Amino acid sequence: MAKSSADDAELRRACAAAVGASGARGEEVSFSIRVAKGRGIFEKLGRLAKPRVLALTTKHSSKGEADKAFLRVLKYSSGAVLEPAKLYKLKHLTKVEVISSDPSGCTFVLGFDNLRSQTVAPPQWTMRNIDDRNRLLFCILNICKEILSYLPKVVGIDIVELALWAKENTLTLDNQENNNQEGRETSVATQTERKVTAKVTVENDLVSQAKDEEEDMEALLDTYVMGIGEADAFSERLKQELVALEAANVYQLLESEPLIEEVLQGIDAASATIDDMDEWLRIFNLKLRHMREDISSVRIT
Repeated sequence: MAKSSADDAELRRACAAAVGASGARGEEVSFSIRVAKGRGIFEKLGRLAKPRVLALTTKHSSKGEADKAFLRVLKYSSGAVLEPAKLYKLKHLTKVEVISSDPSGCTFVLGFDNLRSQTVAPPQWTMRNIDDRNRLLFCILNICKEILSYLPKVVGIDIVELALWAKENTLTLDNQENNNQEGRETSVATQTERKVTAKVTVENDLVSQAKDEEEDMEALLDTYVMGIGEADAFSERLKQELVALEAANVYQLLESEPLIEEVLQGIDAASATIDDMDEWLRIFNLKLRHMREDISSVRIT
């Protein structure tokens, strides 16, 4: 994995100092990384993206209360010193969406359910590369699963690909988190066991999401199969009605040329629809087979 600002110990210390100076007590910085903030339409108008630092923090309660997790947005002051700008509670995070309009795949949006009433679109965060994006997103998912016991919906990213990336880069992530928690009283062995268990759980949950998508695809496929069956039944019914008309000796009703043309056009349209549905069926079947192969490869590794 390429060198990343997530490995910058000085950046984490600066984030911890900024969080502490804001009056927050007991929060530990689990992860920090430099990003660029934009809002899509303003970037098209020529406005530059703003440099920001995203920090994931956790607060462990000693009074029996539930642990808390936050996403803090920090900006640079005029003196190049980090200061808090925004605070989001991860318990409200419902969706992680990678923006499809960015061909690099490095831009994403975080959807919070308590911000739906706002008229201003949520900011877009752009990472330096795919590794940085995966690193941040997987840390967010890991904290959500470990502390909040749930996973937000992942949109616009190949879930199987993210799970495979996590397997290949688990060691790097563990090293960073161990450096972040040097002062914790929990033993190193216990921490490692907990982190590995959480990461495996996240990977399994990601694969589970992929299986849910596969089931949705199968349901959609069944719908198309039913649609094709209904089209075949409709075609058969037309043939039966034609035979009935012939038996009733009503050829004179079909002697009108416009009526014959209309019937032929209807048959051509029905045939074209059946061909289109058959093509869609083949495409969905191909995608479904690829998803099964990806899931099988994840389970094998």
